[in-house]
Amino acid sequence: MNDTPKFILQKQFEIIYAKPLKDKITGLFEMTELSRKIILNQLRIKNPELSEIELKVELFKAFYKFDFDKETLNKIAENMKHFLQNEKSETQMITGI
Repeated sequence: MNDTPKFILQKQFEIIYAKPLKDKITGLFEMTELSRKIILNQLRIKNPELSEIELKVELFKAFYKFDFDKETLNKIAENMKHFLQNEKSETQMITGI
């Protein structure tokens, strides 16, 4: 949905284009982190039973669902889940936790 008037959008772009590259990149990272937190919170509310690993996998799927076909996305997600589970197991063995 975009209900912002065209002249306001134009002004927003002028302001953004006038900023130094460092500020643009900082803003980009801040927006990415904010969207990551929003999506994680939505996932936690909809699926409170998910483990931290499952949350990471679902976050990945939410971010990249338009970049991969469904089959590829699910294969990557499954490999990611196995990797994170193995990493957690190895960490637990090393630390004894």
